[in-house]
Amino acid sequence: MEVVAYDFDGSIQAQLAMLNAQGVQPVLHAMRQHETATRLWASAKAFAAMASQLRPRTSLPQFSLIGSGDYHHISLALIARFETPLTVVLFDNHPDWMQPPHQYHCGTWVYQLARLPQVKRVIIVGLESGDIDHDQFKKGDVESFLQQKIILLPYRKVQVNAPQPLFLHSKLAQDLATGIQEVLSYIDTEQVYISIDKDCLQAADAKTNWEQGSLPLTTVTTVIQALSQHKQVIGADTVGDFSPVRFRSPLKWIASYLDRKVHPREAVLAAARVNAAANLRLVHALKGGA
Repeated sequence: MEVVAYDFDGSIQAQLAMLNAQGVQPVLHAMRQHETATRLWASAKAFAAMASQLRPRTSLPQFSLIGSGDYHHISLALIARFETPLTVVLFDNHPDWMQPPHQYHCGTWVYQLARLPQVKRVIIVGLESGDIDHDQFKKGDVESFLQQKIILLPYRKVQVNAPQPLFLHSKLAQDLATGIQEVLSYIDTEQVYISIDKDCLQAADAKTNWEQGSLPLTTVTTVIQALSQHKQVIGADTVGDFSPVRFRSPLKWIASYLDRKVHPREAVLAAARVNAAANLRLVHALKGGA
């Protein structure tokens, strides 16, 4: 799998020396011209201009390092390139499934993803942010959930009102092997795309721009290895790297401040060290390592 770095915000650029020292040399794409126009959300015009620069260099499956979770909607452009039926396995602390108005938004992109004809199912693992708890659930893509187009597997048990109260949880926390079989049981396609927002990880494993969950990185990498053994992984990406938040738009400043439950001020280099280690382990897992 070819490793590609899309430099939207400098967070991956800060890791390159550490990645290179461990034998990982990503193909670097300069994307800083899109930094503020696409951070959090983008207009249709800005999104199309950005997406036109995501063309793969080779036919090899691609693992894309994208940067902050503020850019997770970039995954929508990467996945939309595929034409054959696929399942998306998403590790995330947030469902990213809120209903638009913003079509290309880091909090709504899964809503759009579930409507791509080639995407047969989206399986979301993690989900400890509170965004699906109780009546919060009703703000999301209830239609796709009821149709089982979106499967929600919170790492810890969560009560949702969908519309009747029910409890959701992944089996990964209780037994890893059983949890992996649960994920596999929801995959009806041969091809799988994997997306990882490192904000689902415990704080020891990643430093992000958002509040974090408690998934161990080892659990995520073990699931990835199982997916690679049982399915054809046609691509993958990761976000959740730390970068100072910068906007030109006052509206984005306000939305960013109100939407984040925490406002981390990590030292950039210290965060880069932790996240580079996480990215290396993800690369290793996607390439079949232990």
